[in-house]
Amino acid sequence: MIAILPIVLLALVSSATARPKLQRRGLPGAVYTCDSSDFRGNCQWNPPADRCFIQGPAGSGVVSMGPDPDGSCILYSKFDCTGDEVRTIRFPGIAGGLPNFAAFKCSANQQARADVTAGLAVKVLDPTADPRLAGGVGSAERKEHLEEITQMEEDGFSQGLIGLNKGVYY
Repeated sequence: MIAILPIVLLALVSSATARPKLQRRGLPGAVYTCDSSDFRGNCQWNPPADRCFIQGPAGSGVVSMGPDPDGSCILYSKFDCTGDEVRTIRFPGIAGGLPNFAAFKCSANQQARADVTAGLAVKVLDPTADPRLAGGVGSAERKEHLEEITQMEEDGFSQGLIGLNKGVYY
C-alpha cells in the first residue's frame, strides 16, 4: 500500500505539468448564434461579412451570441443597423439574456484585420510572375525545400502534406 502512494503522487504531478499548448481558433468577425439560451436550439455560424443581420420577431430571434476570437458584434436598436448601439458583444459571447435589439453587425477588431491582411500577402520572387504559382515546380522556394518534399513523397505522405508556408503549395 505504501509503495503505491509515490506512484499516485507522481501521476498527479505529471498530469498537471503535461498540459497541451492551446491554439486560438475561429475567424475574426464571424459569429455563432442560437435561438435558445446556452447555445442550444437552432444555431448557425455566420462567416465574416460586412452586412447587417436582422433579429427575428420577439421570441424567435437570437438568444445566444458568440463572436469568434478577435471579433465583436454590435447590437443596434433599428433593423438597418442604425440608431443606438445597444451593446457590444465580444468573445466568448453571451449564452442568454441578451438585451432587446433589432439587428446586429459583426466585425474583426483592427489588429485582427491587420494580421489577416499581412497573412494574405503573397511573396513573389519575380514581380511579373503569377503569384498563384509561388512554390510551384521549378520555383526557388520549392528548390529550397526539395529535400524535405522528396522525403515526404518517398514516405507516401504518412503524416499528410502540410505546407511549409501558408498559401504556398509545393
